[in-house]
Amino acid sequence: MNKLITGSLITLFSAALSAPFTTAETITLPLGEQTRKSDLDMPVRSMNKQDVRRDFGDPQEITDAVGEPPISQWVYADYVVYFESNWVLYSVVKHPSDAED
Repeated sequence: MNKLITGSLITLFSAALSAPFTTAETITLPLGEQTRKSDLDMPVRSMNKQDVRRDFGDPQEITDAVGEPPISQWVYADYVVYFESNWVLYSVVKHPSDAED
């Protein structure tokens, strides 16, 4: 009987310890708004700065290159273009609250 109680207590204790680790949290991201704007015409990977300026106009803001390799960004109304040296790496749609600035 004593072994039965001890075994039951160990099982109960193990279950209590593992319970917090078996729960899940749902995180909701505001991707719906970005999806709506994802059909924007934006610069594509490997375009150079001269072509971006010709096809998309002057950016609202340009940040200086930092790091190695040098990464800079050009900020437009609805998206940001990231460059490595002279070449586009990515164009990223701004979050809706950022695009309203």
